[in-house]
Amino acid sequence: MEIKAVGFDIDGTLYRNMMMYICSTPSFIKHPVLVSHFSKARKEIRNIRPIDDFRKVQTSLISASMGIPEARVEAMVEKRLYRDWEDTFKCIRPVKGVRQTLEKIKELGLGLGALSDFPVQNKLKYLGLDGYWDCEFTSEETGYLKPHPESFLLLSERLGVKPEEILYVGNSYSKDVEGAAAVGMKTAHFSLKKKDNSIADITFGRYSELYQYLCRLEKR
Repeated sequence: MEIKAVGFDIDGTLYRNMMMYICSTPSFIKHPVLVSHFSKARKEIRNIRPIDDFRKVQTSLISASMGIPEARVEAMVEKRLYRDWEDTFKCIRPVKGVRQTLEKIKELGLGLGALSDFPVQNKLKYLGLDGYWDCEFTSEETGYLKPHPESFLLLSERLGVKPEEILYVGNSYSKDVEGAAAVGMKTAHFSLKKKDNSIADITFGRYSELYQYLCRLEKR
């Protein structure tokens, strides 16, 4: 079936994770306990269903783990993680070739969507990649994190095309590739090494390869 839109993960896909680790280290060093409990809660929350209020459940998990009031946890996560972490993107640059590839995808007449497990807010702006997207949102809006299907189905809805008409691009095999493929999307795995028995339609390490793949699809 014809591809009508391309969806992108953000973290580790539009920029290298190593850059984020380097730039955010000072912030994480200041709050190691909170970061540890936050990471633990994010792992636990992937196994919880149903979830009516994602942030409330996340706050409750961290509160129970740290033994401090939920109101304090909520304020700490918002300020020290979401907002402070977002500021680190002012020093991060996108992967080589990303901007040119997005421009070429738009020239092909394809829709573009950005879907991240973390709040998007100003991240794309700081990366210099704003203005390309038909939709951009965090999976938290659905109440579930990837690889649950809800986020991918919402991406399909907001792009206005069927899941099987979307190529989803991500660096995480389990969350991005397997998650998107489970709802019928084509998948592109951003990795320097192809995984054995990969179900991804393409594995690429340079964005020029992704564009060439899309061009081949357009010619079919």
